[in-house]
Amino acid sequence: MPGRLMAPVARLVVVAGRAAGEGADGAESWGRALAPEVTVGQGHECLAAPPIDALPRALFTTGDRVGAVLADALRADPPPSHVLLWAGDGEPEEDLTAAGRLSCPVTVLVPMAAHAARTAAHLWRGLTDEPFTVRLLPPGCPLPAACDAVSARIVKEELQVWPA
Repeated sequence: MPGRLMAPVARLVVVAGRAAGEGADGAESWGRALAPEVTVGQGHECLAAPPIDALPRALFTTGDRVGAVLADALRADPPPSHVLLWAGDGEPEEDLTAAGRLSCPVTVLVPMAAHAARTAAHLWRGLTDEPFTVRLLPPGCPLPAACDAVSARIVKEELQVWPA
């Protein structure tokens, strides 16, 4: 409906590692692609800080940062409502249960062309006893460095956020 205002219904905290690189362009692309339904915060401080609103906070992170980020997620109050994990092109680099298990659904995002990551996706299952999903990302998907329209649709589907 033209002229109708849409308020955000979820907040996504992005804590990405080496694979994402650095820079404001990537962070801005996440915000633009996910708006208006999802707002985006970047970095550990967004996860560790008390919520600035009542929106559920989901977490996006990369496999190369999972140990440190999971420890932060387990200490967060409130904890994340969902964790999206970009697996990259390989298997987990560390013991996934060292920090503890998450009390929320986990979605592992695997690039379709990453054969090693596809065959190792089940190893991420130890992160949670809650629902666990593996999503194959299409070729050319810019995650985690940036977020385009296709990536945004995948993220919103996993968070169960539907456009108005």
